[in-house]
Amino acid sequence: MRILNFKNILIVSISLIIASSLTGCGAANNEAVTSVNGSSPSNEEKPQLIKVGTSAVIKNVSFLDDAGKLTGYDVEVVREIDRRLPQYEFEFETMDFPNLFLSLEAQKIDFIAMHLEQNEERRTKYLFNKEFYDSSELLVAVNESNTSIHSIDDLKGKTVIVPPSTSSAALVEKYNKDHQNEIKVIYGDYTNAVNQLKSGRVDATVIDSGLAKSLNRDANAQLKLIGENLHTESGVYFAFRQKDGSVFSNAVDEALKAMKEDGTLTKLAEQWLKRDYQ
Repeated sequence: MRILNFKNILIVSISLIIASSLTGCGAANNEAVTSVNGSSPSNEEKPQLIKVGTSAVIKNVSFLDDAGKLTGYDVEVVREIDRRLPQYEFEFETMDFPNLFLSLEAQKIDFIAMHLEQNEERRTKYLFNKEFYDSSELLVAVNESNTSIHSIDDLKGKTVIVPPSTSSAALVEKYNKDHQNEIKVIYGDYTNAVNQLKSGRVDATVIDSGLAKSLNRDANAQLKLIGENLHTESGVYFAFRQKDGSVFSNAVDEALKAMKEDGTLTKLAEQWLKRDYQ
């Protein structure tokens, strides 16, 4: 009986040793898989939330449709970029145009999508991505009934309305600085500008040519473009905080490059702006 008990004990012991060895091998294999993948699927990091600032005031660029949905060229370009960057999740915040830059500086939003042109003053404060997503041409615009204004030099003694903190405003302000404040400047968005031009309360505005054509087509703005291109910069970009660095803006640029190459950006421009983005 003692011999049988000893054999039984020996068999059980060997079985336990083998089982323990197999368990150890399994644990080692599991650890190797984890280290190669970096993390198991159940522990994947959530996308980083990115808040995008825009102003829902320009038809076909950034506006609320009849159903109250935020849409337009800039909005849909951003949504397409979001689809191509799974590491980020974009969320729109709408506000008045002047508050966009204040909110960016206060870190309430992470970048601005509002058909922005670059200028020297803006570049000292903000970071712009490198890939443009629309062309830019700034011209003087008057009501279609106006026959006395033919260039910016004809605005002496006239009242011009421009949106604050824009390239249009900077251009008129610089002209005034160089010409002893010959132009009376007031500030308001382009919806306000169109209404005041129709009523005759102001004489002119300075506006992107593509935007003016969109307003004429979709909002009966009755704008007449005159003179030559006043814009020394070319292109429309997104604005970011400088202190955040360029990692995120570079990712946005890569998505924009791909959208240009596969024709997506052209399709969006033709859908919303009725022209190519170039």
